[in-house]
Amino acid sequence: MKKIAMVVALFVSSNCFASETPLEEVQHYMSAWNQHNAHQAGTYLAKDVTYYDAAVGTPVKGNSDAEKNVIKAFIDGVPDLKWQMVGKPVYNHDIVAFEWVFSGINSGEWAGSPATNKPIKFHGVSYIKVKEGKITYQGDYYDSKKLDEQLK
Repeated sequence: MKKIAMVVALFVSSNCFASETPLEEVQHYMSAWNQHNAHQAGTYLAKDVTYYDAAVGTPVKGNSDAEKNVIKAFIDGVPDLKWQMVGKPVYNHDIVAFEWVFSGINSGEWAGSPATNKPIKFHGVSYIKVKEGKITYQGDYYDSKKLDEQLK
C-alpha cells in the first residue's frame, strides 16, 4: 500500500512540474524584454542560439553575443520598450511564429548613435524554435529602413 501511495505521489508531483510549452517559453522571454532585463531574456536562449535580426543584418551566434548585441542593444536604445504579440501566434511542436509591434522612445544610445528622443513604432514577425526549454533560433523580420527613418 505504501509503495502504491509513493508511486502515485511521484506521478502527481512530476506532472506538477512539467516543462512549459514552447509558446509559454516565448511569452516568458517576451516578458523579460518588456521588463527591460536583457540578462533575464538571455536566460531563455540556448548557448548555441542563432539570432537573426533585420537591423543587424547577419546572424548573431551564441547566447552571450545575442544578449549583448541584440537584446541589450535594443533595451539600451529604447529603455521603455514595449514588445507586444499581435493576434494569435502560429505554433507547432517546437516552432512559434507571430506578428508583433515594437514601440518606445529612443532615449538611449543605439548602435553607436546618440539618442534622438523620438518615438518609434514598427511591426514585424518573429520565427522562434524552442528545444528542451531554450530558444535555439530566432529570426526577427521587419522593415529596418522604416525604423531608421523614425530614428532620424
